[in-house]
Amino acid sequence: MPAVKITVHGTVQGVGYRALVMGIAKQLGITGYAENMPDGSVEILAMGTKPMIEEFLKSINVDTKHGPQVHKIYSHAEEETDSCNTFEIR
Repeated sequence: MPAVKITVHGTVQGVGYRALVMGIAKQLGITGYAENMPDGSVEILAMGTKPMIEEFLKSINVDTKHGPQVHKIYSHAEEETDSCNTFEIR
């Protein structure tokens, strides 16, 4: 299954962003994980069809007044894998 590694920068730690991402992933049928990184970013591995991943990337780009605020999203393709069958918060 196609996979994309995503790094999200902004106000994305301590504001419920990973839970929000997990909800979006489950709604779209995306598998993988979201994990806080030491530099304050969130790393996401998303696996799904190309249209699913494209919709996921649009949906995780949020800017709320009192919660998550995404400033930048970087993504690149990863080797296709079937290693995950759910989406988890790490």
